[in-house]
Amino acid sequence: MKKEGLSVNRFLLLLATFLGIILALHTLLTKLFLEKLFLSFSDSSCGSGILLLAGMYVMTRFNLPLERQLGNFLYFRGKRHYQDLLNEAIRDGLTGLYNHKYFMLRLDEELQRSKRYSRSLSLLMVDIDYFKRYNDIHGHLAGDRVLADLGRTLRRFSRRVDIVARYGGEEFAMLLPETRKAGAGILAERLRIYVKERYARVGTVTVSIGVGSFEGANPDLSKEDFINLADTALYRAKAGGRNRVEG
Repeated sequence: MKKEGLSVNRFLLLLATFLGIILALHTLLTKLFLEKLFLSFSDSSCGSGILLLAGMYVMTRFNLPLERQLGNFLYFRGKRHYQDLLNEAIRDGLTGLYNHKYFMLRLDEELQRSKRYSRSLSLLMVDIDYFKRYNDIHGHLAGDRVLADLGRTLRRFSRRVDIVARYGGEEFAMLLPETRKAGAGILAERLRIYVKERYARVGTVTVSIGVGSFEGANPDLSKEDFINLADTALYRAKAGGRNRVEG
């Protein structure tokens, strides 16, 4: 009797394992099928897309579990696809930072908010010194690596509320909400020193930084005037010998 009981238990264990494997394979194969179907739909023409949708409707019309699985899959996959498209639209491909267009949109929003609630707002314009010379000596691929690395450095020096963007070429912008000019200047100096020390062993890479701030004194300040404050400070930093902060 004891041996028969053990045999039954062993049979049930094997059966449960087998069913588990079948269910796992079913889920995996269904997911792979849906993934392939979604990619085909994304790349298809309008007419082909309609046929694919019609085929999915027929498949799921008489299979409720598959219908639920398909609904969940399309929701999460579509959401991820939308996020990918959004990132491509607002981010710079090389550095991963926001692009110029999105930065200008956020700058306008943050400046209006700062005016309305009388809050401080600062802007850093960061430019790599003699970047053309660096490219000529080390090559453009090395220059791209510097740009990407500086993008990561700026993110590391920023808070979640800050807006960090590649403004254009070798120029970057950091928008700092709730930050007065003195605090922005301290951050800029820390950033300048970090970049200089980071590249001391592999070649001279330094940055010049201009600081502009809004602290409620000029409610009629436009976003163009605000950018000009930081740009003018950046020009002074370059005219003063580069590798320095001006505000």
